[in-house]
Amino acid sequence: MHRLTGITAAFVLLTAVAPATAASKFDGTWKFDVATMQLSTKPNVYLLTGGNYSCPSCVPAYTVVADGAFHPVVGVPYYDEVAVAVVDPQTMTWNARKGGKPMVDSTRVVAADDATQTTTFNDMTAVNGVAVTGKQISKRAAAGPAGSHAASGSWIDTTTAAEVSDAGLLMTMHLDGKAMTIKTPTGVSYTTTIDGPQSPVVGDAGWTSVALKRTGPDTLVETDYRDGKAIGIFTFAVAADGKTIRADQNDLLHGTTSVATMIKQ
Repeated sequence: MHRLTGITAAFVLLTAVAPATAASKFDGTWKFDVATMQLSTKPNVYLLTGGNYSCPSCVPAYTVVADGAFHPVVGVPYYDEVAVAVVDPQTMTWNARKGGKPMVDSTRVVAADDATQTTTFNDMTAVNGVAVTGKQISKRAAAGPAGSHAASGSWIDTTTAAEVSDAGLLMTMHLDGKAMTIKTPTGVSYTTTIDGPQSPVVGDAGWTSVALKRTGPDTLVETDYRDGKAIGIFTFAVAADGKTIRADQNDLLHGTTSVATMIKQ
């Protein structure tokens, strides 16, 4: 699962620091606090009508037949087929796979008052098989066209009643001199030199390299790349007491920004 996708990031514990090495303020395991997340107000747009499902806000945008069967999509590193099915007038399912392997299972249910939509998901994109599960509540920003399914329209994600399993919220950092190492429960990892060149990222199909810069004594800026093109910027600023990190994300692919607090575990 790509990081904060709304947001989320998932990381694993590193090997303990040798006693002779002084730990930095960044060292340790951190957990994103869902309640503190300030998500983008840019809406997600869906259209389910006439037997077809379209996602014009997706990158890249796509349209598939909504018949419950898998249909190809192009240009998405995490999946190559999508299956959309109408369950009832308020409910739909959206599933994805890659190379025939299940990647994401999800169900969207629109409330009776048509004001909110609840998405439950099981994200299996991790290379090591560790799934990230959860629930996302979105509020309606605009209705879909007349005659379309209730899930159609524009929706803004909220943190209200949001749930994400720990695999999607934990992050561990270890700074050794100028070398930062991060590993994840879902198998994503990198080691890169602060203020150095790009370094490879292991275990994420859509995030291939990373560069890290120090912009202050307790602030690091991470730039994520896909095949050499910048796709996101994270700023990690450790609080003076060393107990929290403010994490700002600029998603360059989708043109969105978000903020969250990470709490040291």
